[in-house]
Amino acid sequence: MTLFTFLTASADNNCKSCDIEKVKIVNDHMDSLTFQIVSDFLCTFDNSCINNVEYSEWSNETLFKLLESSPTLFFEVVTKGQVDNKLLLKEIENPIQDFDIQVIYDKINGATASTDLKGEYLKALMTAAKNGGQKIKK
Repeated sequence: MTLFTFLTASADNNCKSCDIEKVKIVNDHMDSLTFQIVSDFLCTFDNSCINNVEYSEWSNETLFKLLESSPTLFFEVVTKGQVDNKLLLKEIENPIQDFDIQVIYDKINGATASTDLKGEYLKALMTAAKNGGQKIKK
């Protein structure tokens, strides 16, 4: 096994649930996100994180910021990465903070992604808006 092969294999299996350091990296690079940074962040979402308040709140807030700033990159990672799509949709349906859901809805609607996948996330945003007393214009 070459060093490159080893490092690549290690990177692929290097996802740690509830890893707050990955949340920090996304926040620090919000204006210069890469596929790897987003992939490393999204794979940290796990049902076991529910008891980790600091991670849960910050990762939820960061997820919404990511959707607003880089929706196409987000969908590229969701399509090709090792992520729990159902868990991400659940996170979006239940924002911890107040966000302008309409702005994020419009950004996602304009993103490049499969229609079915976008539809799932737009539906989740509609649920978030309803739960937060916001109205969405389609």
